[in-house]
Amino acid sequence: MTITPRAKEFRIVIADDEALPAELLRRLVTRLGHRVVGMASDGAEAVALTHREKPDAVLLDLRMPRMDGFAAASAITREVPTPIVVVSALDDFKSLEQAVQAGVCAYLVKPPREDELERALEIAVARFADLQEIQKWKQDAEERAQAVVAQNRELERLVSDLRRAQVELVSAARRATVASLAQGLAHEINNALTPIIGHAQLLSSAADQKGNALVGAEVYERAEQIVAHAKRIAALTASLRQFTFTHQDETIPFSFNGIIQDALELYRERFRRMGIEVQAHFDNELAVLEGHPDQIQEVILSLLQNAIDAMPLGGSLLVTTSRAGEHVAVEIADTGRGIQAEHLALIYEPGFTTKVVEGRQSGFGWGLFTAREIVDAHGGRIKVESRAAENGAKSNHGTTVRITLPASAWASAGAESGEPIVESGED
Repeated sequence: MTITPRAKEFRIVIADDEALPAELLRRLVTRLGHRVVGMASDGAEAVALTHREKPDAVLLDLRMPRMDGFAAASAITREVPTPIVVVSALDDFKSLEQAVQAGVCAYLVKPPREDELERALEIAVARFADLQEIQKWKQDAEERAQAVVAQNRELERLVSDLRRAQVELVSAARRATVASLAQGLAHEINNALTPIIGHAQLLSSAADQKGNALVGAEVYERAEQIVAHAKRIAALTASLRQFTFTHQDETIPFSFNGIIQDALELYRERFRRMGIEVQAHFDNELAVLEGHPDQIQEVILSLLQNAIDAMPLGGSLLVTTSRAGEHVAVEIADTGRGIQAEHLALIYEPGFTTKVVEGRQSGFGWGLFTAREIVDAHGGRIKVESRAAENGAKSNHGTTVRITLPASAWASAGAESGEPIVESGED
């Protein structure tokens, strides 16, 4: 029987440890018009020949010394991918399955016929080409998928940047509006306070000159209280103007404990009337702060007023100062009604308020907005944690406000005054 040579001549490596079957296989390959470029007697030699000769296909026996056909097929597939045809006496399904897992493209049982070998070589080369193409498609798909993931991440980053820029623009516009409103409000309040302070001072002066010492002393004291509170309101309007300007007045060193104690003293009588028990604990080794103490005190006063409003039936208030690394901190914790979770994200919005008196909204909603602006201007942070009690229950969850401010470069204020204050709501 004459075999017509194929249009393409395959370069073949044969691996078989038995000389006679190997020679018969070589002659059969040659009769089919292909060229044997290497003969191996074990698996390790077959791998080495495949590395060196780069054949079009490898004919591989399974039972061989040093390295069997399964291990050799795996090594060739991993190191130098080449179409592999098994020619073996093993014809069980397990051997076939193991050979396929090792990367074999075709499987023949000894002794093969010429037409079987020719068809197996063609199938192996074609299947190998298909597998290589599929592998290329897979790699391309993975690279495209990675590119899409990278593009999506970049898109997410751009969207995030755009959203952040939008928020900053809206915030800047809102701040400009608030600044304009603050300027006008501060001007009108100051205009109204000027005659109040003036008349109160005249009343104080006149009371001090009256013959009735008891009446004069009481009027004098009340007049002085009017002046003190009016000046506090004037200082608050100054704070409103302060954070709306880019220019800042010169800062001064001040005692953090001192301004908090002063604020508590201003509310001492109010706490007593409302049945609010106050406990204050001061760290007497706090560093001196540098900034605008009148503004910081306005923040403390605003937070104390919020605590009072949250405890109309009385309660407890705990004020604590402490060190926090290079910062100082104050915590103001009340046992009031608390803040609903859905409202926590809105508490710093100018004009937002949840204070209700006799079914009507009370307050302007500027307290926490102003507090945060002042604290931010001092390089600090303000954090509010709260959870409202359910169904108006008396066992409230309360609110805790923590303010952290950076300490100045001034020396530690070991001499700050501050004995613990314990006040009771009892007469």
